[in-house]
Amino acid sequence: MRKKGKIIITAGCIFCFLCICYIGVSLYFYRVFYPNTFINGMDVSGQDPSEVRKLMEESLKDYEITVVSVDGEEVIQGSAFDFEYEYTSVEELKKEEQGWQWPLKMFRKTDYQVSPDAKWNQAKLDEKVNQLLCMTQEMTAPKDASLTINEDGFHLTEEVVGNTVKKDKVEEAVTKAVTSGETKLILDEEGCYEKPQVTVNSPEIQDQLKKVDELCNAEVVYDFHGNEEKIGKDQIRKWVRKDDNGELYVSWEAAYDYLDSLADKYDTVNSYRTFQSSRGYEITLEPGSYGWGTDVSEETDLLIDDIKNHRVTSRQPAYYMTPYDYLDPNSPDDIGFTYIEIDLSGQYLWYYKDGSLFLSTPITSGTMSTGHGTPAGVYYIHNRLQNTILVGDDYRQPVDFWMQVVGGVGIHDSKWRYNYGGTEYLNNGSHGCINTPYDAVKSLFWNVEVGTPVIMYY
Repeated sequence: MRKKGKIIITAGCIFCFLCICYIGVSLYFYRVFYPNTFINGMDVSGQDPSEVRKLMEESLKDYEITVVSVDGEEVIQGSAFDFEYEYTSVEELKKEEQGWQWPLKMFRKTDYQVSPDAKWNQAKLDEKVNQLLCMTQEMTAPKDASLTINEDGFHLTEEVVGNTVKKDKVEEAVTKAVTSGETKLILDEEGCYEKPQVTVNSPEIQDQLKKVDELCNAEVVYDFHGNEEKIGKDQIRKWVRKDDNGELYVSWEAAYDYLDSLADKYDTVNSYRTFQSSRGYEITLEPGSYGWGTDVSEETDLLIDDIKNHRVTSRQPAYYMTPYDYLDPNSPDDIGFTYIEIDLSGQYLWYYKDGSLFLSTPITSGTMSTGHGTPAGVYYIHNRLQNTILVGDDYRQPVDFWMQVVGGVGIHDSKWRYNYGGTEYLNNGSHGCINTPYDAVKSLFWNVEVGTPVIMYY
C-alpha cells in the first residue's frame, strides 16, 4: 500500500508540473504569435502583436498616390493630408489564435492576409485634389461625331474626347483609391471625364457610313507613266452627294475635279520643263503640245462606270496625247534621246537620234519685226509631206520636204533663200516656219519619224 501511494503521489506531481508548463506556454502564446506564422508574407513567429503592428505600419509610412489624367501624371503625398495606416486587426488576429491551442499549432504554418485601416484629413485631401492640374487647367469640352452629306460633299467629323473632368467624380475616385490603399489611380478608367454622346462607332453614324460605303467599294489604281495613284473607298467617299430626293450618288463633277488635279500633277503637255541645251547650259522650256496629256472627261466617264460596278482594277488613264512611240524606256523624261532642238535666238538646229548627233545646221525662223516669230515650246512632228504647196494669206509656195510642227509652222526647204543663221530672222525671216538648207532638210526628212519631239526656244 505504501508503494502504491508513492506512485500516485509521483504521478500527481508530474501531472501538476505538466499542467503548470501547459498553462505557462499558453500564457506565453497569448502574448506572441505561434511559430511558422506569417502576416501579409512577413514572418511574425514569436513576435508581440504590438511590435508586428508597428513594423507593418512603419513599412507604409511614405504612402503616396499617383493620379493619371489624359494630360499626364501627378503625385499626392500622404503627408500632405496627414495620411497614416493602422493595422489594428493584428491584435484581433492574436486574440483569435487562443494561446491554449499551442500544441496543435506549434508545427503548422499559418499565413494571414490583413488590410490596414487608414486615416487621414479629408479636408486636406480634397484641397490637394482640387489643386491638381487636371482640375484647374483650361478644359476642352467633348464634342459629338457627325456625318453630313450636302452639295459640298461628304463630311465625317470625328468626336472630340476633350479633357473636361467631373470634379465631384475625381474627388470621389481619389478618396475611394486612398481608402483601398491604391497607389495609382487612372481617372479615365474611373469614368472621371465628360464623354461625347455620339462617336464614329455609334449606330447612327455607322448606319449612314454603311449606306455610303455601298457606293464606294471600287478601287482603281492608275499608272501615270510610272507614278501610281490609288483611288479607293476613302477618296470616293468625298464625292458622294445627295439628290433632291435624298438619294445618294457619286458626283461626276467631283470625280472630274480630282482627276483634273492628277492631270495637273503628272501631265507634261502645256507645262514648263528644264532642258540641257546643246549650247551646254540648262534652260527652261516654254509649254507646248508634246508630252503626256490626260483626257480627263473620258477618264471620268470610265471611272464612274468602275465605281457603279464596284470594280477593282489597275490601268493607265485615258490620254489624248502621249509621247513619242519610240521613246527609250530608259529615258529620264518624255523627250528621250531622239529629238530635234532649235535655238531660235542662235538660229541653229540639231537633230539627235538615239542619243547621238545626227545632223546640225543653221536655219532661219519667223520674222520677228512683222509679228511672225516662231513659237517657242515643246512640240512634235505631226506629219511629213513631199512636194506640197504652202498656202498663206499672201503666198503659195511649193516645197519639196515639209514636216509640220505646230499649226501652220513646220520645217521645210527654202530654195529661194541663200543666207541662214545670224540675224536674218529679225527682219527678213519666214512667216513662222523653220527655213532649212536643202541638203539638211532632205536628210532630216528621211530620218525622222512622225511624233519626234521638237524643242524650240529663244
